[in-house]
Amino acid sequence: MRVGICQFAAIPGHVGGNATEMMRLLEEGQRGGADMLCFPELSLPGYLLDRASYTPALLGNLQRAEEDVRSTAQSLGVGVVYGTARASRRGLQNVVVMYSASAHEWVYAKSHLPAPEREVFAPGDAIVSADGEWALGCCYDLAFPQFCAALADSGARAFLFPMAWECERAYVYEQLVGARAIENLAYVICSNQTGDIGALSFYGRSRIVDPWGEVVARMGRETGVICAEIDLSLVVALRDRGDARAYPLLADRRPLDRNPQSSAAGQAWSRT
Repeated sequence: MRVGICQFAAIPGHVGGNATEMMRLLEEGQRGGADMLCFPELSLPGYLLDRASYTPALLGNLQRAEEDVRSTAQSLGVGVVYGTARASRRGLQNVVVMYSASAHEWVYAKSHLPAPEREVFAPGDAIVSADGEWALGCCYDLAFPQFCAALADSGARAFLFPMAWECERAYVYEQLVGARAIENLAYVICSNQTGDIGALSFYGRSRIVDPWGEVVARMGRETGVICAEIDLSLVVALRDRGDARAYPLLADRRPLDRNPQSSAAGQAWSRT
């Protein structure tokens, strides 16, 4: 399968302009042979962290923009993954939407929210796996090993992460992507925002990483699309120990007691 990552600077509150740019990138990715294209976190509203700005009018604009983006993807025969904001019974949520070429929708509400996002969005609390092959995450979720382990436990072989990762903590992003791929024997696909938006400077450097932690496609901070072939059957072989190049990390992982009792040996050690 050929996957494309689409990187651009989404302007906060500029829904129509962001949607237009996404549709342009969908066409570029389709010309590059992509079967699925992944966009950044909050790519339709932009990284807008002002709760008052999410008026009924803006939410209506977001809904119409989603319809336009999905209609374009359908006409091109490609799947699309993108970030937006949606109202739910729990409140406004930062969501990732996967819309397949066969017109099926999956929606994941971001569960790990940094402090500024908690002022605007309600967290989700569910893992979302699509077709038993793909799992959805969002930006900060990548920093939590147990979250990605749950994605692997769902059977997913590729993790899709729309992102709005900033330059300030780029060192964390650089170290985490490969680690999450290796420890879960999965492809990790990160599509990040780029550019300087007000006081925020987004890191870009979107990438696709294979189950050995090797980068198979990488961008700088430019706007555009890059595509790469991924082989989901490779993940099956690695997890089934059919390829000796990978550690059987999933098979060897053991759940630990979250409320351990101190052993006599542990107490003796602590006194030495």
